[in-house]
Amino acid sequence: MTDTVKFENTVTEVNEGFVEEVHSIEDIDSATDFELKHTPNIELVELASGQLIKVTIGLKGISHPQTEEHFIEWIRAFDGDEPLGTVAFDPSITPYAEFEVERSSSQIIVQALCNLHGLWEARV
Repeated sequence: MTDTVKFENTVTEVNEGFVEEVHSIEDIDSATDFELKHTPNIELVELASGQLIKVTIGLKGISHPQTEEHFIEWIRAFDGDEPLGTVAFDPSITPYAEFEVERSSSQIIVQALCNLHGLWEARV
């Protein structure tokens, strides 16, 4: 069972009793390369039926490696509180995902799991 829980200004994932902090960039202008390469990059494309959400990992041209030792395991997206889906990767696959949403809430949330550095999130 997975739940999202808010503790003051920190979002936390609860997975089968295990609690993990969700990392995000607060100030893009002072973000480190480490933060930039782990954060989901969200592109919204308007469609006649709603929106297409395109997700890559990494900002400002800094991409995340996909090696046996260090890789993105999955990307998942939410339309507000509604799950849109999860796309899993192995080390040989570049992490890229697309999700379609008919109507959008006020916020799209995308999370990505790095096998070494935990859960990273971006919101638009």
